[in-house]
Amino acid sequence: MNAGDDDGVLKHRFSGIDSDENVWEEVVSADSSRVHHRHTNTGEEQVQERAENPPARHSSDSDVDDDTDDVPYFDDFGSVRSMYPLRRMRSSQEALINQHASGSGSDMDVITGWLYNGPLPRAKYDDFSTIDWIYDNTRARHYKSDLRARARTKGRVGRLELILDSSKSWMVLLAVGMTMGLLATCISVSSQWLIDIKNGHCRTGFYLNRRFCCLNSDSVCLDWVTWSEHLRVRWRWLDWLLQYLVYMFDAILFAGISTYLVTEYAPYAAGQGIAEIKTIMSGFMMRKFLGLRTLGIKCIGVVLSVASGLSLGKEGTMVHIACCCCNVYARAFGKIRGSEVKRRELLSAASAAGISVAFGSPIAGVLFSLEQVSYYFPAKTMWRSLFCAAVAAMTLKFFNPFRNGKLVSFQVTYDRTWDLFELWFFVAIGVICGIAGMLQNRLAFLLMQYRQQSLLKNFARGEVVVVALATAAISYLSVYLRADTVTLVSNLFTECATQDAEGLCSRGDRAGNVVSLVLTAVIRVLLTSVAIGLAVPAGMFLPSMATGASIGRAFGMVVQTLYETHPSWRIFQACKPDVPCITPGVYALVGAASMLASTTRMTVTIVVIMFELSDALIYVLPIMLAVTVSKSVADAFGKDGYFEGIINLNGYPFLPMDQEYVLRGSSDELMTRASEVAVLSATGETLQGVSQMLAASAFSGFPIVKSRSTMVVTGYIARSDLLMVTERALGSSVYTDSSPCCFTRTPDPPGEMPVPVVDFRPWIDQTPVTISHGTDINVVADIFRELGVRYVLVTHQGLLLGIITKKDIVRTVRLQARNNFGRPTLGSMVGCNAVARRWHSASGGGVRALGDLASHEPEAHVF
Repeated sequence: MNAGDDDGVLKHRFSGIDSDENVWEEVVSADSSRVHHRHTNTGEEQVQERAENPPARHSSDSDVDDDTDDVPYFDDFGSVRSMYPLRRMRSSQEALINQHASGSGSDMDVITGWLYNGPLPRAKYDDFSTIDWIYDNTRARHYKSDLRARARTKGRVGRLELILDSSKSWMVLLAVGMTMGLLATCISVSSQWLIDIKNGHCRTGFYLNRRFCCLNSDSVCLDWVTWSEHLRVRWRWLDWLLQYLVYMFDAILFAGISTYLVTEYAPYAAGQGIAEIKTIMSGFMMRKFLGLRTLGIKCIGVVLSVASGLSLGKEGTMVHIACCCCNVYARAFGKIRGSEVKRRELLSAASAAGISVAFGSPIAGVLFSLEQVSYYFPAKTMWRSLFCAAVAAMTLKFFNPFRNGKLVSFQVTYDRTWDLFELWFFVAIGVICGIAGMLQNRLAFLLMQYRQQSLLKNFARGEVVVVALATAAISYLSVYLRADTVTLVSNLFTECATQDAEGLCSRGDRAGNVVSLVLTAVIRVLLTSVAIGLAVPAGMFLPSMATGASIGRAFGMVVQTLYETHPSWRIFQACKPDVPCITPGVYALVGAASMLASTTRMTVTIVVIMFELSDALIYVLPIMLAVTVSKSVADAFGKDGYFEGIINLNGYPFLPMDQEYVLRGSSDELMTRASEVAVLSATGETLQGVSQMLAASAFSGFPIVKSRSTMVVTGYIARSDLLMVTERALGSSVYTDSSPCCFTRTPDPPGEMPVPVVDFRPWIDQTPVTISHGTDINVVADIFRELGVRYVLVTHQGLLLGIITKKDIVRTVRLQARNNFGRPTLGSMVGCNAVARRWHSASGGGVRALGDLASHEPEAHVF
């Protein structure tokens, strides 16, 4: 086809064709630069033709894979066909380039490759930005639809391609489950060896921890020797002092190495990571948080931080580790790597594997993903979560890290039941643990806030070393604090008839044990509050459970003493004589569940975790009652749990799905006025002007209006996409600074364009989400929360009045939590009060005409 034919076709395309049934389209072939004319129909025939003749794709230098490079295009007539992302109309500027370009030089190769080899992908999401849920979901649905259409036309080959495409997600989850079982085994065994090495070593093998060293010993283990015995120290005071010094030295060494690795190589490995994962699930981008380096440092650092004796646990970090594994494995498949929505579905399923290996509870892992982590949880994700959690649990069972058949070392079995009168005691435990968990969260948040605002943030490594030294110096003085949290929880859960762990079953010293357990709970609350904000990988699940178990065990021992002392009391009439009536281990189990519920605000997940730990259905009711009471008490002081508090403290843009908003105001008070926003005109923009606007403003997106005098909305374009196309155009020799920019659906005929036009249409959202002025602020919040949009435009009969972003809603919701939502307007809450007053005075104190509002101060839009 020559240039004249090409011109004729283009003129025919823009000659005012109105039919939606039959349209002449130009499809650019990847094999050659020839333009083929093809008559297409709408409906099923169009889908089948697109399946039989799939468009050619090109390899881009972005991270998006070839099979996800497709972007929605908008044809010159705005028909429904434009929703299909697998084809893009040949724009008028392409014809001009084909006519006027001489084909000499590499610049033309670059620009023609950009224009002809299929549509460019959208620009990658910037770090600390939010994804476009609507766009990504639409693209995923059309990709699946086209894949099924090809399966129908290609027969067995097409069906095989469909099966292989669907199996990619299952392959990733299978790999994640098996990897988590292996990593959990390595972390458990290695951390226990480092914990035991602080007290001594095994004669038969230095690499063995105390459990494996004494595996075949009946009562006394002769193969395990302390460091004092190894050095043959005979004086008792010197023995104690030597063990004390070795204990503190190892604590400082392990904590120092852990914080050095985190601060030097992977800062995202610090903390538990669940709050950040919740934010990522809601659509927030945090690059490198789920990377390979973060995964490696997290696994090594959590072993060292737990072994240092800090009041931390490894269970909470398993969720972050599982999500890192999922993200790493997903990179092998372009379909998943290029879809942020698809990746988040798999991350939801992978988080279940973390809880599965942490507590040996695959069902609780699925519930944890649903209740706590997931923001977008379709029905298929539940089945995938169960599969991943089951694979992880079976892998952990296969490796048998504790050589006793248990998935976790603190699994227990009770052979006694409970009586109705004990429900009052379980309620009391729930109240106490609810207050204790609330205080632990409040203290932890205060310390974290102090770190952020003081010079202490510049000495993260020194703080970790000092806290580790203080923790070791205090913990060694108490047998309950000196024991690691796994051993302590296991001992507190154990029945006295089974084992006398650390003298807990001694009747003669029961009062002393009660006092020691209460002091242990108080000190552990303080130590945990300090430790969970340090620059080391840290989990707060097991320390909280240890605190609650200490409270519950002490409470149960008090009740047991009362029963033994006064068996004739009316409250104990249900107890049978000569049969143990009170089981303190059950009270410890209830206390652990209550404390965990008050700190995390989880309910069903915790009940199932405790049920799977105890393997006894009869204790579900007491645990449910205590968990409900504990959460209710904690909620009386604030609805946010530990993870939500971290999100608010760090300022992450997160809108919880389970929170009811009671905001006062309307969209007019919350929006940023049109005069304060940089907008693009559909006509009259040049490449230089767009480039200058990008350099002068920091907005994340720009509304497109028909003209600045009318302010009629025609679309919206993201900053990243606008910047990508502008930079590529400025870097070529085809365009100049004065080249006009095309933002409209129907450009001028090519004969009237003196220079090539930069076509931005494939990257424009020509149907942005809009709301009317005066919309209730609660409705606006629901739109952001339910649809996952990044912005909404406030309009009236198509006139742009302002824009509301997700950050505006998040800021308003957080101010509501501080009891600031009762003020007359929301303008002062979002920093727009001065603007609101200016617009109010401009309208003469009354309600200004909406058309005047849209066109008021047009010079503010000129860039």
